[in-house]
Amino acid sequence: MKDYKCKTALQFYCVLLACFLTSGCDFLFDKAHGYRGPIVVTIETEDGSVPELPFLIKSAYSESCGHSSCGIDFGYKYFKAAYANEPITFPRERLDLLQPNAYASIEFTVTHPNYHQGGFPRGFGPTDADDPIHITFTVKPFAEQMNKVAGWATGPKQNMQNFTPDSREYKKADIRYRQARFNLGKTIKRHITVIKTMYLPHFSKRMQQRVIEKYQPIFRAWYYGVPETDCWSMVKCRKQILKPREAEYEGL
Repeated sequence: MKDYKCKTALQFYCVLLACFLTSGCDFLFDKAHGYRGPIVVTIETEDGSVPELPFLIKSAYSESCGHSSCGIDFGYKYFKAAYANEPITFPRERLDLLQPNAYASIEFTVTHPNYHQGGFPRGFGPTDADDPIHITFTVKPFAEQMNKVAGWATGPKQNMQNFTPDSREYKKADIRYRQARFNLGKTIKRHITVIKTMYLPHFSKRMQQRVIEKYQPIFRAWYYGVPETDCWSMVKCRKQILKPREAEYEGL
């Protein structure tokens, strides 16, 4: 009987040792092996409005070393839809960390047709399973972003008025002005592409149709309200920048 108890105890300690030498017993390594979450995310809008359509929140984790990547694959990949001011929970997960107790950098990308797409990186240390982490992200209307980019052309345009058209200073200001206008068009086109390729595919056909019906005329007005953006040569762009658009609006 004593030999049996000794044998049983030995088997128990062998299993325990195996747990410590491998990642098989997660409960023993809850903190030491990189568990993060649950993470509760809330989206707020800078203008205080509550849009009728949901935000798409993408999460992603990657290990990095110094100024370059360490080659660790991206993890913690989730796509979740949430309405403004309504918390959404991202699950608890064990990340493949190079340093077990290091802060894990997870970036949340927030996308919405009416708001500027924002990336929100956050560092997360190990936590107990029953301790949710609450974070809030504030997004700005895309119209505000357009105004910001459009403002970059204000200075060069004012400088042009202070010099004669044949002067070197005038030509430098003229190039900067056209470049700023080009950047505005590029910003708008990118936003439309993001909504078309990244936002819409994650929703049902019915929801997609709601988005298209609401934002198709808005996006069209934005698109045609700025200079050409599909030229690859900057020399060519500078010539096209003051002309009406030649490329047709493809739509959502």
